[in-house]
Amino acid sequence: MVQKDKVEQALLVGLHGAPELKYDEKVQYLGEFRERIIRKLTIEQVRERAIYPEILQVLRESRASKLIINGNIDYRFIEKYKALAVSCNKISTVRSDPSFQGDTGLIVISDEAVDIQDIEVEDRSSRLRRLGIPSALIEAAGQKICKDCMNQLTLADENEKINYQQLNWMDRLSGDSCPGHK
Repeated sequence: MVQKDKVEQALLVGLHGAPELKYDEKVQYLGEFRERIIRKLTIEQVRERAIYPEILQVLRESRASKLIINGNIDYRFIEKYKALAVSCNKISTVRSDPSFQGDTGLIVISDEAVDIQDIEVEDRSSRLRRLGIPSALIEAAGQKICKDCMNQLTLADENEKINYQQLNWMDRLSGDSCPGHK
């Protein structure tokens, strides 16, 4: 009887592979255990033009060991996060697997369990609107803005400066204007 169970188990492993610990959790989080995740962005958040400052802050921490990005996202959206990981001397990996489920676009993980309750990062637009930043300025991420808009943004959230550059006199001379005032 015991011999029959071992044969059945061997056949099942041969057909379906070895049983995996917390499989449902791992397909949700790009192949990682939930308790190792420090921060998570959705696919839509990764596809935004701006970088989420929360990811930069976490990558600067010593407990952060790796940045993992969903391989189903176009490279033009993920290259900014790969460069961010390099600048923080962290490993970045792009993972593609048809079994991945859910909306996970990017995770920052630790080598050991950190068990953080709230790994989700608040939507950038919602957070900046709540801080009183006008929509035109939020949507101007990646562009050059005037000194007044840069000051307003810096007062609301110092870390958002990574998503903007300040207009200089040469820009104004060539006809550029601040998109935050349109």
